[in-house]
Amino acid sequence: MATTTSFGDEPSQITAIDGSMIRNANLTVPSYSSLSVPAGVTINGIVVTWTGGYHSSVHPLLEVMSVAYAGSGNSDTLAANDQPEYYPDTSTVTFGSPTNLWGLTWTVDQANAIATKMYVDSGTFYHDAFQVTIHYTELNPVTSLSTSISSGIVKIESGKVIIK
Repeated sequence: MATTTSFGDEPSQITAIDGSMIRNANLTVPSYSSLSVPAGVTINGIVVTWTGGYHSSVHPLLEVMSVAYAGSGNSDTLAANDQPEYYPDTSTVTFGSPTNLWGLTWTVDQANAIATKMYVDSGTFYHDAFQVTIHYTELNPVTSLSTSISSGIVKIESGKVIIK
């Protein structure tokens, strides 16, 4: 299974895991422009990785993540896969999986235009980075074949190769 991954484009604080933080309880990341899901593939799953921290008074089960594309409506909202009790410092948490489509059907164009939203009912979040990884399978994978001949004759006819 192949993947493509991208950090969110804006705001500037969430474009890399670099300790630059934006304080915001509910944050929508509208674009991940360096995603490059190729044409003619099947989308298998989407993983959203969040890096950040929050005050320990925020209940960890209140946080959820959703994904969307234009016209999709709301996706399933997912709690983090393996949530620590709280994030006193910067931590990295994943949402989704290589086989989770978040309750939506995805085309290549929609996957390349994904938007994400993380939200909580209350509390202070410090977001450092949002990253999306799209898992996909090529419908007709290209295989490479090679042949080495040290001596002899190669004859190419319509639909076949004869090696003598």
